[in-house]
Formats: sequence, structure tokens, C-alpha cells
Amino acid sequence: MSYLKLAICFRLEPGCLGPTGTDYIEDFCRLINRVDFTYPFVTLDVVPRYDKTLPEWEFLLNGKLISEEQAERVLSVNDFTVDSMEEQVEQFLTLKVEQFMLSLKNKR
Repeated sequence: MSYLKLAICFRLEPGCLGPTGTDYIEDFCRLINRVDFTYPFVTLDVVPRYDKTLPEWEFLLNGKLISEEQAERVLSVNDFTVDSMEEQVEQFLTLKVEQFMLSLKNKR
């Protein structure tokens, strides 16, 4: 087991929260960042993606930006690939978006 902890910054499009997603994206990101992500060797930071010139995914190690190839090597220590981790993050976020949207609907 590795003691390296990869940080993933994921920029989430406000539109993922529906046509009024810009009204909720900040709250959603704050909420999701308080939820423990399943993998102890990865931290996940979800931020709004207002600037589409910025990449959707960024990988950091010890606070420094690293390339996807470097992230691949870090993840391989735990038998993951960048693609498989991105899939896990996307599944996690899909579930959390659905739960969030349902909670908004129930508040109305």
C-alpha cells in the first residue's frame, strides 16, 4: 500500500444540476467536498467549472500539479488507472447529483 495521496480537482459544469444549476453549483460543491470519497489514497475536490478554458480534471501530489502520466503511476501503486479512477469519480458524482436534485425537489 502506498502512502502517496493523489488529489483530484474536478471542475463540474453548473448545467449538470439542470437549467438553473448556476443557482446551486456553489452549494453542491461545498456539500460534496464534505462527503468522504471511497478511496483512502485519493482526495477529491469538486469546484464549479465557470471557465471552460480550464481543464475538467487536474491531478496534484503534495500540492503540486502533475501530469496525467504521473497520476497514472501514482494510481498504479493501488491497482488503479486514471481512466478507472475517473469512472469512479463520475459514478460518485452522478449519484450525489441525483440525491441533491431530489432533495431540492422535495423542498419545494
